Amino acid sequence: MKVEELEMYGKALEMPIEALKKQKKIVFHLLRREFGLLGLVPLLLGIQKHRKRLKKEYPVALQEAKNISDVFEKELTVMGSLFFAIADKKGRKSAQDFMVKMARDVALVSMPAIYQLNDLVKCEGDVFDNFKKMNRALFTTTNRMGTWKHNGFHESKNLLEFKVTTCANIELFEAIDCPELNVFGCEHDLAGYPLIEEATHSEFRRHCTLAKGGDCCHFKFYRKGTAPADPFINK
Repeated sequence: MKVEELEMYGKALEMPIEALKKQKKIVFHLLRREFGLLGLVPLLLGIQKHRKRLKKEYPVALQEAKNISDVFEKELTVMGSLFFAIADKKGRKSAQDFMVKMARDVALVSMPAIYQLNDLVKCEGDVFDNFKKMNRALFTTTNRMGTWKHNGFHESKNLLEFKVTTCANIELFEAIDCPELNVFGCEHDLAGYPLIEEATHSEFRRHCTLAKGGDCCHFKFYRKGTAPADPFINK
């Protein structure tokens, strides 16, 4: 099979059903550990309250998310509602800490699913070349959708590089008054990409992100063993 024939090739925000089920289990266990079984009922009521509030107070932001995709609009509403429900009980900083933890844990399931990892490594040709193709297809789609705009790909045998210059996550989380969630995607990547480096024969580098004060999110995917030895900080 060629990498272009994979079901997830060129997909962006869509996740396989099995991966979604696993993600929900992870989130449920995190919430149960944080609030206890008895605490889940009032939390769920708080989530429903904020879901209705967000739809009432921020219709323009939710419509902008829906213009990107129905999935994006749903995720914005769910994430925002969960954040505010937790913040009601424990404060905004604790809510942010919980959501960051959730991003990192969910990435253990979502990142392999996004790249259809088990099948990707079996495709014809060089694994790293196929990984580059998957990234080009993914970020071409998100660029077209307007989720993450970038300045074009720069590629060599051992590197795929691009700079994301606008992020709808940041714009819309700020639009619904929870800028604490701007880093959610960043933290997801920091946990997820190292997890798949060995299988994809890659090394992930990202020295700056928009959410953490940079002028872009500078993605670099190196062939394993070719990344610069100089110190770096992934953000």
